[in-house]
Amino acid sequence: MNCFYDFKLDAWSRIEVVLEGKAGEKIEFAVGECVKDERINREPGGFRIFQRNEIVLNGGVEKFSFVPQPGGVQPIALKSPFEFEIIPMRYAEINGDCRVISVERTPIYPVEFNDNDAHFESDDPVLNQIWEMCKYTIKATAVFGMFIDGERERLPYEGDTYINQLGWFCCCVDSQIPRRTIEHLFEYHTWPFEWFLLMPQIVKDYMLYSGDIDFFKQWEKSLEDCLLSDFLDSDGLLAEHENTKRIRTIVDWPVGERDNYELGDLNLVSNCYYYNALNVMAELSGESEYLERAIAVKTAIRRKFMKDGVFVDSFGSSHTALHSSLFALHFGLGELSECPYIEEKGMACSVYAAQFLLDCCFSHCMEQHAKNLLVSKDLRSWHNMISKGATISMEAWDDCFKPNQDWNHAWGAAPANIIPRCIAGIRPIEYGFKKFIFDPHPADLKHFYLKHPTCNGMIEVVYDNGIFELAIPNGTEALFNGSILKPGTHQLEIIKK
Repeated sequence: MNCFYDFKLDAWSRIEVVLEGKAGEKIEFAVGECVKDERINREPGGFRIFQRNEIVLNGGVEKFSFVPQPGGVQPIALKSPFEFEIIPMRYAEINGDCRVISVERTPIYPVEFNDNDAHFESDDPVLNQIWEMCKYTIKATAVFGMFIDGERERLPYEGDTYINQLGWFCCCVDSQIPRRTIEHLFEYHTWPFEWFLLMPQIVKDYMLYSGDIDFFKQWEKSLEDCLLSDFLDSDGLLAEHENTKRIRTIVDWPVGERDNYELGDLNLVSNCYYYNALNVMAELSGESEYLERAIAVKTAIRRKFMKDGVFVDSFGSSHTALHSSLFALHFGLGELSECPYIEEKGMACSVYAAQFLLDCCFSHCMEQHAKNLLVSKDLRSWHNMISKGATISMEAWDDCFKPNQDWNHAWGAAPANIIPRCIAGIRPIEYGFKKFIFDPHPADLKHFYLKHPTCNGMIEVVYDNGIFELAIPNGTEALFNGSILKPGTHQLEIIKK
């Protein structure tokens, strides 16, 4: 006998069955994330979950709990915060000679997350699907009380956290999980140059959305350490050395998603992050020294990494990967004419760099290109993840790009923040969401509705054929086309230039 169960959504869960059968009968109890030929895929590869228990019946009616082997391949991997272990699963099978009385899966979600706090729907059904998957990803992956990089490692990483935190605050107002993650990362840094340098931006975003500004003083020294001053060369740029084996430039991950980026001892992408980190530290601390350093770094970057009027990957290189153009433009180091190939190359990057690519395109008059990438049905797309059966975003666009990937990685859920921040155009610009910019980019959408939670209440946007209705809660105000909008409901129209 084979009994197969599809719970529709992948989730970190516990599962129990009640069986009746003869004493001594051996029963297989299996769980997994992927299917093949209408059964659980027993060889899904990588860290896609398939696990099985063998149960020996004692006779009569009995209850059994599945005993999983947890993920986390490193010593500092997060343990289950419960008395029982959990793993991500969507499917279950009971195989053997018995009567199945019940199968009960209990998905575990963060108690802070309210499904009704955030909502998006539009006239594009593919975009709606992608929103739902990415919003659910933000919810499902926060089960350990911190932002993790997936079941394989069960660890916070700065790169993952930057994307995950933005998605979290676009869907949930609670600040405990973001704060816990930040404090963990100050104690346990990861290895990429660029990800150290994201910490000032992560803290700034935390303060903008939560209003918890008092934490900055206790974090300030740790943030200064994240600037990697020991790795600066005589021009004040971040440089690779032979002894930098643990800390090195990542550009993108996996390696095959770097668009043939030419790594050197002096790399453009890591220095773009460094420039941004200095500017953010100037904002956070109010100290002019950071701004002076940023100006000097920008001058050095443009001198070292410009060739024939465009940015190149590394000092001495003649190659311009998508990432070089993308990060130079995104962080304000150059003009569009100096950062070519962004539209021509499409999604020539990983799910991680897609966050920056989409953000950059929406803010530099490439909104239709960005929207096309969001709803693309190519192999490198969120639609591909859904078509393969994923209900939580994957670590990579497809198994073929990262054979050891897991299917539960929130760094692949950029649309959870891109849709509210870029399409609906809602981004806080004063700590505690006391003021936000309203700068929507609907591209070819005809209609959409967005509900966005904030620590001051709900912002709502209704868009209909060029006309916006914006509802602003008490405690905040909006900046729109240079004018301040007070709490209340406003009808607005975007005049295209």
